Amino acid sequence: MVTKELIGVVPILPFITSDRTLAAHSRSVVVDQRTKLPPPDPLVHVFNLVGDADSSINSLHKIQAIINAMQPRRCFNKPVDVFKTSRARLPKTLADIPGCIIPRTETADPKNFSELQAACRKFNEWPVIVRSPGYHGGDNMLLLTDESQLDGLKDLSWPYEGICLTQFVDCRDDAGLYQRIRVMMVDGAAYARQCVYSDRWKIHTKSRVDLMDQDIGLRHREEQLLAELRDRVLKDRAPLFQEIYHRIGLDVFGIDFALVNDQIVIFEANACMRFLGRGTASNPLYAYTDSYKKELGVALKKMLVSA
Repeated sequence: MVTKELIGVVPILPFITSDRTLAAHSRSVVVDQRTKLPPPDPLVHVFNLVGDADSSINSLHKIQAIINAMQPRRCFNKPVDVFKTSRARLPKTLADIPGCIIPRTETADPKNFSELQAACRKFNEWPVIVRSPGYHGGDNMLLLTDESQLDGLKDLSWPYEGICLTQFVDCRDDAGLYQRIRVMMVDGAAYARQCVYSDRWKIHTKSRVDLMDQDIGLRHREEQLLAELRDRVLKDRAPLFQEIYHRIGLDVFGIDFALVNDQIVIFEANACMRFLGRGTASNPLYAYTDSYKKELGVALKKMLVSA
């Protein structure tokens, strides 16, 4: 039984354990490195739930060893594919896809303020996003417009535990708003999930409270965009999303991006994105997103049952 929310994982375990259809056709067992492994069985399927390539390197290697020992019929979200989605590796994984912009990202490991300054000077691209790898939801992430703002990081602890430096791409629309569109890939197919609008550059699901909760016009805008994604955009751009899927290789993962001048600017693509609820769950203001959540649940169930 899952009794608490897990961070940095593929967020599907409560769905699997509570779904009647899946429960009727299978038995779910959560295995970790302390669990006595069952003998190899050609009927066993393994779903790797660890989705963060930056903070879970050791865990992913151990999971691969578990998979090698179990010899399952199929492994969903193989660790080798999770590694392709790290903050620093993703721009290389998705480089040179027509219609797709991946902001440059480099890693650094400064141990003091002078080394932090040197790393940013070497990156030599302003504005720059400085963040801790392995964090989600906007935690430990700052936007610096020029070198003088580095002083604001001087007395923080996290910049000296390893950082990512990412080129900032201004994705504001004509109204001065930022957008963060989420498309989920399930078994190779692309599904629309959400689009959050904000007047702040740092957007996550909780950013809805900034503007969207009070602005019915923005909610209508999201509703229209989701319908357009489902009915036209994802079909028209199927080759692009298929290329992303083939390069990453994960069975279940999300892509967060903005549409800018008919191109998609990708913020991140990984298996840690929530898509079966949370954020808009039980909120009547966003009832129009329910059908997209349901469609994703059906696709996930179909993938698991047919494996």
